[in-house]
Amino acid sequence: MKVSKVRLLASAAAVAGSLGMGVVAMPGAATAAARDYGTPVADGLSSTTAAASCWAIKQTLPASPDGVYWLQTAQLVAPKQFYCDMTTDGGGWVLIGRGREGWTWSYNGQGSQATLRNTPSGPGAFAPAALPADLVQGLLGGGRVDALDDGIRVRRATTMDGSGAQELRLKTSNRAKWTWSIGGGVLVSDVVVDGVSRGGGNTQSWAYAGSQSLLRMTTNESSTHNYKMGFSYGNTVVGKNDPMSYLWQYTTEKSAIPFAQVFIRPKLMSSDYTAVPAEGLPATTLRPLMSSTTSDTTPWGVTGVEGGISGELKLEVETFAYIGRTMYVGGMFANVQKGANPGPDEKVHQPYLAAFDLDTGEWKRDFRPVLDGEVWDLQATPDGKLIVAGEFTNVGGAPHTSAVAAVDPLTGAPVTTWTADVTNVSSDGTTPQVRALDYQDGWIYIGGRFNRIAGGTPLSNLVTVGRTARVRASDGKPDGTWKPNFDGSIIEMDASDRGDRVYFSGYFKNVNGTPSSNIAVVSTAAGAPNVQGLGKWVPSIGSGTATYQQTIKEFGNDVWQGGSEHILGKYDRDTYTLQTSNITKSGGDFQALTEVDGVVYGSCHCGNYNYSNDLNYSNPIPYASDVNGIKYIGAWDEATGAYLPDFFPSALDTRSGMGPWELTADPNGCLWFGGDMKQGSWTGTAFQWLGGFGKFCPRDTTAPTTPAALSASNVTAGVKLSWAAATDNASGTLTYEVLRNDRVIGTTTGTSFTDPTPGLPATYFVRAVDDTGNRSATTTGLTVQPPPDTLVAYGSAWRWNYDGTDQGTAWSQPGFDDSTWSLGASELGFGDNDEATVVAPVASKHPITAYFRTTVDVANPASYSSLLLNLVRDDGAVVYVNGVEVARDNMPAGAPTATTPAVSAITLRADEKAAVSFTVPASVLVPGTNTIAVEVHQSDVWSPDLSFNLQVQAAH
Repeated sequence: MKVSKVRLLASAAAVAGSLGMGVVAMPGAATAAARDYGTPVADGLSSTTAAASCWAIKQTLPASPDGVYWLQTAQLVAPKQFYCDMTTDGGGWVLIGRGREGWTWSYNGQGSQATLRNTPSGPGAFAPAALPADLVQGLLGGGRVDALDDGIRVRRATTMDGSGAQELRLKTSNRAKWTWSIGGGVLVSDVVVDGVSRGGGNTQSWAYAGSQSLLRMTTNESSTHNYKMGFSYGNTVVGKNDPMSYLWQYTTEKSAIPFAQVFIRPKLMSSDYTAVPAEGLPATTLRPLMSSTTSDTTPWGVTGVEGGISGELKLEVETFAYIGRTMYVGGMFANVQKGANPGPDEKVHQPYLAAFDLDTGEWKRDFRPVLDGEVWDLQATPDGKLIVAGEFTNVGGAPHTSAVAAVDPLTGAPVTTWTADVTNVSSDGTTPQVRALDYQDGWIYIGGRFNRIAGGTPLSNLVTVGRTARVRASDGKPDGTWKPNFDGSIIEMDASDRGDRVYFSGYFKNVNGTPSSNIAVVSTAAGAPNVQGLGKWVPSIGSGTATYQQTIKEFGNDVWQGGSEHILGKYDRDTYTLQTSNITKSGGDFQALTEVDGVVYGSCHCGNYNYSNDLNYSNPIPYASDVNGIKYIGAWDEATGAYLPDFFPSALDTRSGMGPWELTADPNGCLWFGGDMKQGSWTGTAFQWLGGFGKFCPRDTTAPTTPAALSASNVTAGVKLSWAAATDNASGTLTYEVLRNDRVIGTTTGTSFTDPTPGLPATYFVRAVDDTGNRSATTTGLTVQPPPDTLVAYGSAWRWNYDGTDQGTAWSQPGFDDSTWSLGASELGFGDNDEATVVAPVASKHPITAYFRTTVDVANPASYSSLLLNLVRDDGAVVYVNGVEVARDNMPAGAPTATTPAVSAITLRADEKAAVSFTVPASVLVPGTNTIAVEVHQSDVWSPDLSFNLQVQAAH
């Protein structure tokens, strides 16, 4: 460590002061002062001393009080601050959530993490705040929730003034990862209330022996509580709608919601970190997923339902299709509109079908198709036509454009060279309806409610069909050899990208005379036979007769299908064996599916919970492997079928609760969703207005560049690291993570960081992290050794002799008796008026050689790699360690004597005061006392000055 000038002057002044008082005593050997650079205690008081858990801090330092501490596990990655309860039941609890009414049970948490830790209790903590689920999982250090010895701790107020409290311990069963979907019914094997076991159940509604008092917990929403959720008591417990009451109720409904705190106590004493190789770590990026926190800009939308008709199947938006940079929107809407408060000419009657710029969202006014009925589906053809399907009788008054037609993508006018004339001959006069379209291998597959079709130009080839057909994409002429027969309406279809089959879902019971309830798989071969060797799909349990399926899509080797009652299943393509299943409640029929970058997105009129690997619609809670929140659109890993709860568009809202009935990915990778949508994400001042549809775009999955030019220096405060800034592809603030050896020890938004507890030697790395969580590659490792220990400081006391006597060679040896020599602090010399000790008068003849000796104790010389000698001499000098010459400067070769002059006179003041440096192997040192000896030689006996000072530092 560098010794500051202030310290040097103070040391020299202290010795000089002693000399001036005439009380000079030869000190014993100086001891090399070494700072302790061992591993710091993980006390949690700084990011560099973060502990694995509150429990670890309490076990290591039992006197630790309640408060905010730094915690870190390998799964948390970077150290973060949390509130620790160090008192209750032995302490070691970490606070993960708290609040009164208004819990959202969101996977992504709620409120501010800083507010949570800094305001753990009191009326200022009544607004709920909860850590994101992945952060809670990080606190578990890779452990399971059901492995927590103490379960989940909930502390609930029992009195309005907060003076009383109840302690619950919720022992979970079969719970691997943390979920905040407490209102959805997490299974608990036991609930311990104030130390007494009261039996198990689930967190949605639990009670001991039917209690309606304090031995009840209800967490789902209730209209009597104005849909505010929390840890409610039974209906005999009274609260107050008051900002200071610890028990809340909306009006007079009772079942008070108390202020509650949620803790867990992972008993981690350490965490397993992976060593970082010297070359550093590669970049890591998040998996592709839509950003559910921000819905992209859609300034225009569609509003109203044409004719004022309402209901589940009469929604503003039912379908999308894009051609080039234009997105076409179809449905039952009446108008196109800009924003919630349109200006002049910003709300235009343009029912059923409209076009919007795919990038800016601006309405394309030149596209003005004229239809007289609902649009159910759209399909773009490779040659640039837009095929429209629905329940209209004509497009622009053109003949043979009932239920399905081609329109010009620029104007919306019917394309007269493409005709597929659809009719429905029935005794009840039911009009034709085309609900579904798909393109594959030159064919447009159509499905719905019709039984006759003719097409082509000129119109010909009338074919009798059974609610589905395929027509040439080029002109609409039907294929008379492909005529599967369905006995009920088709809702959705998907022609496989492999070209061998078509999937159907709907309200049918038989296909081609073979039982095939609600879903079917038909070959594309002539004759349209059913695909053989497939098992039956599995409906939800308790769905009764409502088993119709509304959406079906093939992705890779899997087929996903969903519908009533609230079921979404993933099936093997080859066998149709069920692989995973999901149930949503409350609300919930699945309505649309699409896949983007390995993620399946499914929409439903659901706004509560998704129960994974479940089939039980009647009571999904006991059978689910997991429960997480869902809000109109959910995301699943296509390969595994696992629900991805971090996609949670919590701000979405609808006109009538129907949700999206169409999902489409555009060329930018964004997900368009359409239905009765009215609200998107929070913009900072208000919720985004949506007119029937919106879109989510992919979150950033590109890592920042690697920081460059990492450097380090030992400073008084520790080790200071500096680096050149990284860059990122997206706007936002980059954070830098500083790693020491195998873990992150701190973060900063600047380009420097000081490690106050370095534990040297240590290897440092730095990487950049963007707002989304993508991490750059780290720098290569920079190893920092402890700063050198100063064995002999400038200003140290030295024994000296300057009487002209030739001391021979014994004087430099450890055993030499120098007790009769004078004692003084360096700098020693004469003639420059800056000496701490003057060794001779000025302006007289002097001896050629002055001799200096000191000693230093070194406990373990093997801990040092080398010695650095910083020698101030005027004129020449030879330095010895334990009698061995280790350095000489401005001296002739050979053994010097008392009369050997320096090679030359040093006359410049700057040269006289400049130190010359030498690196010496530390092997010259011995354990214990070491002797440092220096002889300084003048160039001649009339030299007007002499200077000597020496600093000896030992490098590790």
